[in-house]
Amino acid sequence: MDRAPEGYPWEDVSIVGFIKRYLGDKNSPLSLATSNPILLPELKQALVDSQRTDVLSAQASLIAPVFQNAADCFQRLPQEVLELIQALLPSHSVANARLASRSFASLPFSQAFWASRFDSYQERGFCFEATDPSYSSIAEQRNRDWRILYEKTGLLLISSLEMKNRKRIWDLLEDLAELLEGPLSNDSLVRTLQAFPVKPSKAWRPVGGDFSAQPADRFPCGAKCREIFEQTVSISAPIRAIKISFRRLSGQQYISGIRFILEDHQEVTLGYIVTTNERMLDIGAGCYRITGFITAVSPRGIMALRAVTDKGDVSPWVGSWKENPQTLRLCMKETIHEIKGRFDGFKMVSLAVPSYLNPLFPSDSRGEHLPLRTTGLWYPNIPAPSHHLHEGTFTGRQIPLYEYRPLVHIMFGGLKGHMLQYLTRISVTVSKTAIVGIDFFYDDDAPVKCLQACPATATGDYTTRIPFHIDGPAGERLTGIQADTGAFASAHDCSNPYNYGAITSLKVTTNFKPVPFTFQPSAILQLRLPVGPCIRQRSRKAEIVPGMTLTGIYFMHDPKFGMLSMGCISEDLTAIENGLHQSLEDEIRCRIIG
Repeated sequence: MDRAPEGYPWEDVSIVGFIKRYLGDKNSPLSLATSNPILLPELKQALVDSQRTDVLSAQASLIAPVFQNAADCFQRLPQEVLELIQALLPSHSVANARLASRSFASLPFSQAFWASRFDSYQERGFCFEATDPSYSSIAEQRNRDWRILYEKTGLLLISSLEMKNRKRIWDLLEDLAELLEGPLSNDSLVRTLQAFPVKPSKAWRPVGGDFSAQPADRFPCGAKCREIFEQTVSISAPIRAIKISFRRLSGQQYISGIRFILEDHQEVTLGYIVTTNERMLDIGAGCYRITGFITAVSPRGIMALRAVTDKGDVSPWVGSWKENPQTLRLCMKETIHEIKGRFDGFKMVSLAVPSYLNPLFPSDSRGEHLPLRTTGLWYPNIPAPSHHLHEGTFTGRQIPLYEYRPLVHIMFGGLKGHMLQYLTRISVTVSKTAIVGIDFFYDDDAPVKCLQACPATATGDYTTRIPFHIDGPAGERLTGIQADTGAFASAHDCSNPYNYGAITSLKVTTNFKPVPFTFQPSAILQLRLPVGPCIRQRSRKAEIVPGMTLTGIYFMHDPKFGMLSMGCISEDLTAIENGLHQSLEDEIRCRIIG
């Protein structure tokens, strides 16, 4: 592993972030998406090459003797029925059936079977020229060696960008056709479509996708998430089970609705329920009451959920949680009796609980969104209870809860700080007059050679980097990181991420170098600076108390500009080494039941 990560999953939603991430990479999705999926001379040649030169009369398939096995229920079926079942199954299911049943294992793969692989619902359905009479006559189809065509198109999927792009588009259209084929409906949904998003009511504590407003001349183009309907449900009785419905689009599984099955077997439904594609939250036997949800959210909406009960139980994840920022924002100290969901045409875009409930992790007395660990959208996971975030020094802590601003943490010290001994260099990437990325480099004995705190997706010249050497193998350790921010006078509109604190300088100290080393991009003469003065804001220095070790950093991520605001993470490595630390589940259980 040379580098981690190359990019963040939510960047592809932003067209600027997507292009910047893949520009210049010939094997990237950007190159794939620009390949012509219609003109495929290789496929035309494969159709010609798969034609048999000798016209063969129809032959009966040779069926091997069927093994007698009392446990094989399929042996009672006629061979013609078995062949029909085999032709209807996708290829991976055919392989499983042949492993599980001798009746299927004894069936040969006939020409009829290979031809079925090109049906519209099978894995070669996108090669429609093979079965469409306007491209291949009935005589040509009868005289085709379908197995050879299957093998040749499989090779094209490896070598041809045009073929890969056609399959990509075909898969997208299949998802879209499925959504249009069975329109979703819920009579309880209230239409709330606005020309532009409005701030959520203070009566609700929300978690949702990116509703950032777009300029009037671009709406709705570029909108990452849109609210069309909303629904509020009441849950007055204990819950027996919770089932989550999913809908698929563009290779992603989105949560579309939640079905609460109550103690008396009555049902409360929120959103679009798809009984054919549901997964149950595993919370164990017995009835319970809900006190919160741990959520994973993409810019498009709610992607995964964990439920928290009044007994302190926490369910496993259901949905796509590894690829998306997560938050504890909807975890309450009391039972939740009302839940509000917002939806677009097929999926849930936000989830909210009443704000009058006491949060499981209380905010400060001034009503600010603290602590960050339990209200922010964290990636790749929620920081452990042992991670001290020094929130008072983080200038981005004032962001509104309704904004989609992922907080990314990277533990350059590794598990229990074991990577600190390998750290040899820090490299800061600058663009214009701001710091947009930091790389941590390790010596050859380390399991990871480089960790990237932020991919270089910011606008500007990415080739300018400022190095700082550190002798981790000799015992040198970072003792302080202070990030100063600035807002540019020309960036007056609220949608400009620089208003949240572009990092304009970074001071680093170590136990070997107590005098701060300052990364100062504005001192580099060749950089093109923004028009207008820069209003600088000096942040407070994080105090690393004795016994604590600096092992990580976190920052607010923007797909266009890179890093916005930064904080540091420290840990008590001695306590962790001795096993004196809690898991997130243990922390939740202790707060609920004491």
